[in-house]
Amino acid sequence: MDLKDLKDWLYRCPKCNSCKYLYKDYNKSCPSGEKFRWETYWGSGRVWMAYALKNGELEWSDSIIKAIFACPTCGNCAEQCEQEIKDHLIDIFEALRAEAVKSGYGPMPEQKMYAQFAAEKHNPYNEKHEERTSWMPNPITMKDNAEILYFVGCTSSYREKEIANATLEILKKLNLDFTVSKDEWCCGSPLLRTGQIEDVKNLIEHNIELFKKMGIKKIITSCAGCFRTLNKDYTDLKDLGIEIQHISDFLLEKLKDADLKEMGVKVTYHDPCHIGRHSGIFDTPRDLIKSIPGVDLVEMKRIRENAWCCGAGGGVKSAFKDWAVEIAIERIKEAEETGASILLSSCPFCHRNLNDAIKKSGSKMKMIDIVELLQEQI
Repeated sequence: MDLKDLKDWLYRCPKCNSCKYLYKDYNKSCPSGEKFRWETYWGSGRVWMAYALKNGELEWSDSIIKAIFACPTCGNCAEQCEQEIKDHLIDIFEALRAEAVKSGYGPMPEQKMYAQFAAEKHNPYNEKHEERTSWMPNPITMKDNAEILYFVGCTSSYREKEIANATLEILKKLNLDFTVSKDEWCCGSPLLRTGQIEDVKNLIEHNIELFKKMGIKKIITSCAGCFRTLNKDYTDLKDLGIEIQHISDFLLEKLKDADLKEMGVKVTYHDPCHIGRHSGIFDTPRDLIKSIPGVDLVEMKRIRENAWCCGAGGGVKSAFKDWAVEIAIERIKEAEETGASILLSSCPFCHRNLNDAIKKSGSKMKMIDIVELLQEQI
């Protein structure tokens, strides 16, 4: 959608300020607003910027672009909002970014490289496409046809390879009829979240044709961003009868009768925004963690719908590197307060930024993805 599709909703924000803090205890909810403190960096301010830009009352400028893109699109403002506009806030923010790109003012310089790299090498990291499956220590036979496809995603393929490996090993242990494709391209999430709509079309068309050619009926992904994109932005998949499942939902079904090894460890869990607030997956990751004997799950103060963002999403990790880690450090401190020794999550992007924060802050917390923890216990 673009701003003209959402024009009726641009009038609906009364600036009541409920979006700025957690409803239950008035704790901080918005990383952007808390950092920059000006109204334009809060959810309500961005809606009014969209309104003014749509009506020609504001002109594009560097300060406006910064305010538009200095947001991890975590959706916490939408969760706290008590007006009808809450269901459209993320759509408005993404449409505002698309309008900035269309007008020639966006995205941020570091984010423009996404489009170039994705077009040339089909991933936002500028890595060689032919090395997309080089993360496999024990390569599998990648079948041309299968009902289940493990869609690995770019971050797990090129950066957080241990998550891809752990997922693969679990699927192999379960003796499932699945495959991985060397012809997978970036799902397009980095481009979609930064308003580069036109540049994402080839990626989506390629992946959909790949799924059709392979006869895929179910796609599972261990990446929260890929899940959100495939589930909500690839609208044709539902018509093709293809089901999208995040690995936590998938494994909860498959491991319900599994005999897991006992651990004896205290852990806490970070809710990724893309499977949490964006997709409503809160219980299954926790149920998976609790299914491991001897694992004591201790919750942080801000969890589930109210969880503090890891700080990496929405292009923030690339355009505002130091701030992204600053956001994550606040989450690490919150995790430390639980007394847990392990911080779990279910998103390679969260894993990457939270781990960067652990290193930056000198924390002794250990960052592990849920699939890594499970792989050791099956």
